[in-house]
Amino acid sequence: MKPKHLFLVLSLTACAGPSYVYKGVQDGIEVSYRWNHPASRPSELLLKLENTTGADKGVSLDLDLYYQGRTVETFRADTCMRVGQTLNGKVNGIYFIPGRLTTEQIKSGDATVELTRM
Repeated sequence: MKPKHLFLVLSLTACAGPSYVYKGVQDGIEVSYRWNHPASRPSELLLKLENTTGADKGVSLDLDLYYQGRTVETFRADTCMRVGQTLNGKVNGIYFIPGRLTTEQIKSGDATVELTRM
């Protein structure tokens, strides 16, 4: 590969945003999340939901936010999804702003997210 092309590929990879953490599929809905840490504002938990079924779906889910093994907050969301639709964070989806954890606590690695009901 030419050095110019290699540089282009590497620079595009380096510019890629944070990836979503895959949490699984339930009733044909894929669930993933990622943290967004905007400067001078609280952290945001961005959800990515994808309807992989051949039918429209009503989705109700609960997410538990754990810190050092203890539940500190529960987030609940209800929505409808068309066939093949993807809801993606703040763009057209669902996001939560935790009220009980700081950005530093979330970044420490001691905070985890679990899908507890769908």
